Amino acid sequence: MKKIIFTVLISMLVSFGAFAQEKFTSYDNIYAKKTYEIQLSIKDNDKFTLYIDAMSLDNLHETGGFKIDNKRYQGFIDALNQAKIKYQVWVKTAKENNVTELDKEMKIKSKVAGFFLYGNDWHFQFLVNLTFDFKILESAGETKYLLIIRSGEMQSSSNQFMDVDGVVLVFSSDAEIEEFTNVISLEKINEFKNKPKSDDLFKD
Repeated sequence: MKKIIFTVLISMLVSFGAFAQEKFTSYDNIYAKKTYEIQLSIKDNDKFTLYIDAMSLDNLHETGGFKIDNKRYQGFIDALNQAKIKYQVWVKTAKENNVTELDKEMKIKSKVAGFFLYGNDWHFQFLVNLTFDFKILESAGETKYLLIIRSGEMQSSSNQFMDVDGVVLVFSSDAEIEEFTNVISLEKINEFKNKPKSDDLFKD
């Protein structure tokens, strides 16, 4: 009985979260040559949640991303800024030493949540331990320097049999990291929160 009640409660929370989301902004993944959407859910003046669509590593389930609420937001931003600084240093080192192949994990951690679409249903993993990887590879005669932020495998918190291979954020330059950080900045979030609703613009 407790399990049934918990499942129903999770479903209600998921439905409420999906209902409250609004299109916030988007970002470009240069490596994947694709643009991903970012949704924003606002509960009151201080509480918000970002839903960041990301590149799926699962061939069967292509839609998923990172769910970052206001409590975990600053930790994620701090980790992203640390990764950007380390990325800049490692790119410089690689170029100076002619390193053209590497896959190395950074000692940076951050905790968020994750979501994915399994069939027609949305599923959430409420704790995702992100990993930050620096990768150098050759592609079409060009050396690429990548910062990859991984969710790892994700499993539905409401159904252990629903799982996916995970999602990643992939950045090809420090400018791309900076642009992503800017579009999800608190300044941009506050601008969005304070923007008048369409209905409020037209007074009766």
